[in-house]
Amino acid sequence: MGRSGESLPERERLQRRTCRSPEEIGSRQRIYGAAMSYTVIFVQFLTGLFYTPIILKTLGQSEYGIYSLSVSCISFLTIFDGGMNAAFVRFYVQTKENESRKIPALNGMFLKIFAALSVLAMIAGLLFSVFAQKIFGSNIRPDEYPILQRCLYLLTADAVIMVINTVFTSLITANEEFVFGKVVNLFSAVLTPALTVPMLLNGHGAVVVMLIRLLVAGLTFLFNGIFCIKALKVQFDLRKGDGILLKNVLLFAGAIAAQAVMDQLNWQIDKWILGRVRGTGEISVYSVGSSLNQYYIILAGALSGVFIAKINRLAAQGNMAELNRLFQRTSRILAFFVFWIMTSYIFFGKSFIRCWAGAEYGDSYYVGLLIMLPVTASLTQGLGQDIARAKNRHKLQIIINLIVCSLNMLISIPLASLFGAVGSAFGTFVAEILICIVIQAFYYQKIVGLDMRAYFVEMLRIMKGLAIPVLFGGFLFKTGCVRAHYAFIVMFGLLYTGIYGISMWLLAVNEGEKAWIRGAVSGLFRKTGDGR
Repeated sequence: MGRSGESLPERERLQRRTCRSPEEIGSRQRIYGAAMSYTVIFVQFLTGLFYTPIILKTLGQSEYGIYSLSVSCISFLTIFDGGMNAAFVRFYVQTKENESRKIPALNGMFLKIFAALSVLAMIAGLLFSVFAQKIFGSNIRPDEYPILQRCLYLLTADAVIMVINTVFTSLITANEEFVFGKVVNLFSAVLTPALTVPMLLNGHGAVVVMLIRLLVAGLTFLFNGIFCIKALKVQFDLRKGDGILLKNVLLFAGAIAAQAVMDQLNWQIDKWILGRVRGTGEISVYSVGSSLNQYYIILAGALSGVFIAKINRLAAQGNMAELNRLFQRTSRILAFFVFWIMTSYIFFGKSFIRCWAGAEYGDSYYVGLLIMLPVTASLTQGLGQDIARAKNRHKLQIIINLIVCSLNMLISIPLASLFGAVGSAFGTFVAEILICIVIQAFYYQKIVGLDMRAYFVEMLRIMKGLAIPVLFGGFLFKTGCVRAHYAFIVMFGLLYTGIYGISMWLLAVNEGEKAWIRGAVSGLFRKTGDGR
């Protein structure tokens, strides 16, 4: 990253002042970054808890269906920047490790790539908007199309900003400046509903919601850009770059982008199918269930996100033993979280959705359950995909995802016609079982070189701690103790969480993890006692 030659970089000044190694500073940033990630998710969940019922009630099932459908469409416009984000971090870390003088040229090359992608996103978004009626057919009413088109226009502008912003978010991640990145995310998570709710309560609709989303995206882009240029002293060399490097970047990123297309199709195609065969009402039911799955994925991804730079550094060094140790440790930590969330959803999800979204969204519970269950296995393997990308072993997965996506579509179309949102979700369930549980483990073992046998041994050890809380939760579910009221959900949810925590501590948490937890708690109390 091209910093000024005359002044000492901020990170080096910090290192000299504190006598800490770069790895110690990076480790501290990862800890703070992970903490901030979960803070952002907690805030997003709390705001979603209050914000989603308001948007459902004020927009109504029809307009909320339009809102969800338009977001699903435009999400495809930012797929390619996800692949470039992973490529940028990988090549940045490798270049910094081996030839740091070339970083300004690397930054310039990626800036030009993201500028080109933003133009493509704009063109594709405009085509979506203009030809919306031809794409989605007659099950969406004629009076709903003008709203859908205006939403698509605004989301196209939002997508263009998001693509360019990826240049700066990639630089922040590559430099392991996780705290600033998460603070900006927290700002976005709070500001969006804070501006949107008053507008909704004053009678404004989905178009204004999209306009606010665009405004917040612009502010986020501005903050990230200023931080990279002013604090990180980023330089962009826009002269003619390295043709061979560009080819390698495009091949690497293209494989990730193709895989992301398949993933997005798996998650979003159900809404498109429902739009064609059932209309906006069923899209709304599906969207409520799938939104909970999105929180689920975000929660698990928050931890793996802070390790991306370290994974690429270890891969560049060829340190497979340390990558395996990191994979096993983080898989155990993720398992404690995702097993708690999944079992809590099974026992309390139905009551929560009826209370949160309304009785008319009762089927959303089954949508969420069908989507979330197979993903649980994949989420415990959170670092696997990042390790595969760092080792450039992710290309074969495109073919696998294409087959699974095709299977999902073939199953979902007739089931959506017959059973609506739940039928469509079942098609995704079958496809995800195939890829998340059967194929992915084999792929990581044989192609990536991860020790999946050791992983399954660790998962079995953790599952011993599930027996007692699952029996308790099953009793509550069977007897109908948990009613569709927040007081009952919170009371029994806290009791279940306490039983889960105690059972895991006694039967699943190993000695190393217990020592780390005791050290973290005692350190927190020491800081509190010192008044810091």
